[in-house]
Amino acid sequence: MNKELLYRFFEGNASVNEEKQIKQWLDASEANHRVFFQERKVYDAILLTTRGTSLKQKRKVLLSPWATGAAAAIALLLIVSGLYLLIGKDSTGPYNTLFVPPGQRINLILADNSNVWLNSNTEFRYPSSFSKKNRTVYLNGEAYFDVSKNEKKPFIVKTGQGDVRVTGTSFNVEAYSRFNSFETSLFEGGVEIYKNEVKLAALKPNEKAVLSNNGLLVVSKIEDTDEYLWRNGLIAFNNKQLEEILLSLEKYFDIKIQIDSKKLPQHTYTGKFRQSDGVDYALRVLQRSIRFTYERNEETGTIYIR
Repeated sequence: MNKELLYRFFEGNASVNEEKQIKQWLDASEANHRVFFQERKVYDAILLTTRGTSLKQKRKVLLSPWATGAAAAIALLLIVSGLYLLIGKDSTGPYNTLFVPPGQRINLILADNSNVWLNSNTEFRYPSSFSKKNRTVYLNGEAYFDVSKNEKKPFIVKTGQGDVRVTGTSFNVEAYSRFNSFETSLFEGGVEIYKNEVKLAALKPNEKAVLSNNGLLVVSKIEDTDEYLWRNGLIAFNNKQLEEILLSLEKYFDIKIQIDSKKLPQHTYTGKFRQSDGVDYALRVLQRSIRFTYERNEETGTIYIR
């Protein structure tokens, strides 16, 4: 398999035909699977350790003969459910940074035994000296937390839209800075939500707080638990309109979807997709129930809905 094609696929710039070609190649043998994940390991390692350089410069590094050895030397590799992800020192301070590529997810256990699931296209930072005394983490994306109880030292999740403080509980936070979104959903225990040290809300089990378009935090009951199935690799929709579904696909696959139609179909859709099937598969399935057409600009990667 051509490395340039694989790297276009990792970057999300492969065409539909190229994606089919890679899938057929992967299905051909286990050896091809091993090659694929080895190249993914190298790609992620160099990507994390060459921040600030251009994509062209990164490609030169990726195709160099020493790349595999360098990746092993400069980053810690995690192998979770067949996915290769990396942790590296953050240049801005004593933090480890973990980035989950689009369409993937990861599960990790922190030093205080808190269990964290990270959704696709998520950046997660935590102190290198993370312990029971320092339980502050930073999130840009979506994560599910099952926090180890410690009433004397709260577990704090900092996002660009607000902070969530807990002592021991299970909850989900969705806060993608690109979309200025913020939603906290509580399943067990209790959480408090702050903005600039001002307490905005306290949630009870089966409640969620959503940042509205006018900047207010709205608290309501959790009506649909299927939307949290992303931990199982599923993107689920229950009576959602096409515009809402497309926004979720943008978040999870780190793509731009532009709606050219002045009037989208007002039908709602209920169903589930596997993240691993990719955005084109999801759109093709949606087309069976909702009338629309789409095109992908192969140069920019933008998808146009008509």
